[in-house]
Amino acid sequence: MRFVRRKLAGTARGSRADRLHVGFVPTLDCATLMVAQELGLFARHGVQVRLSREVGWATVREKLVHEELDAAATHASMLFSIYCGLGVVRRPCLTGLFLGANGSAITLSDALWNEGARDAATTAAAIRKRGPGRPATFGIVLGLSTQHLALRRWLASGGLDPERDVKIVIIPSGLIYESFRQGFIDGYCVAEPWNSAAIRDRLGWVAATSSDILPGHPEKALVVLQDFAERREEEHLRMIAALMEASRFCDDPANRPEVVRILARPAWFDLDPACLRNALVGPFDSGRGHAGGFGEVIRYDAFDIGAPSRSRGRQVLDMVNELHPQGDARPFHADIIGKLFRHDIYNQARALADPNAASGVAPARCAAVPEFSAGLLPAPQAA
Repeated sequence: MRFVRRKLAGTARGSRADRLHVGFVPTLDCATLMVAQELGLFARHGVQVRLSREVGWATVREKLVHEELDAAATHASMLFSIYCGLGVVRRPCLTGLFLGANGSAITLSDALWNEGARDAATTAAAIRKRGPGRPATFGIVLGLSTQHLALRRWLASGGLDPERDVKIVIIPSGLIYESFRQGFIDGYCVAEPWNSAAIRDRLGWVAATSSDILPGHPEKALVVLQDFAERREEEHLRMIAALMEASRFCDDPANRPEVVRILARPAWFDLDPACLRNALVGPFDSGRGHAGGFGEVIRYDAFDIGAPSRSRGRQVLDMVNELHPQGDARPFHADIIGKLFRHDIYNQARALADPNAASGVAPARCAAVPEFSAGLLPAPQAA
């Protein structure tokens, strides 16, 4: 396998030389980036970080490959796409940190509810009653993603064949919520808070969360090119250490209102905090008057679940092989897991991290967060 090698002029990148550019798409599973920035944890570890809000995952991938970003909080499956050159230039890449687990949900339209859908089985019955002229269409934002896997598993649990009985379409992150609002799709599986947005606007309801379908499955990871990890090793380790400390802060229920306040800022999610509160503070309102029926929607603590171990890497590999369009060809092999998922880097960064570093930040400085109330807030832009 040949990789493209890029040689940068000189040893610095002009104004980029003194800071790390890290990309993200505004989903709750990327929250530790913003929390680490706002709480001064990056600065505490001596690294300057500029966070870059991106419009979608394809943009994140291209900017990372072409070194416009030094790192990105993105789908762990993207490691295989970049390393093997699926739709992109091949580049050696790796992760030293998973950013959390779960955090997504399946949202269905009120039309399906009115047709009798309540769970996977009744959704299947409602779709079959429509007949061949009205196929149900569901949206996802990335083909090789846990959201795609969760949606397929959930549909199959109700007796539907995801290949024949429904249509699953990939829609850019910035358009999927609007597509749902306009009635072009019957449902979607995406990361929070964009399921809560549909509930809040009284457009849909949550049928299942990824923590119910794929409990504990790794979600986003901090992905970098191998060249960056070698060339700026110390900064890479310090950045991971800061994110680990932020993850412990995010996982503490007492700090969740502060996390909501941080993420709601215009620079990050630019969203009414009440919409973020649904999944982060809870109890989770799934719509249609149901609250508290789901367990923990998302987890962050990297000291507990952040290690990119071989077993966790295997989970991602199995998902990618199940979803890859070539089906039984199985283009990804287990021998590359150790190259992509670097437990050794995680261990080095963990030695630099203090699990209690963010405990002194008082959530009391957080403004009061309004209760989640469906139908009362302005519509957001999906991501």
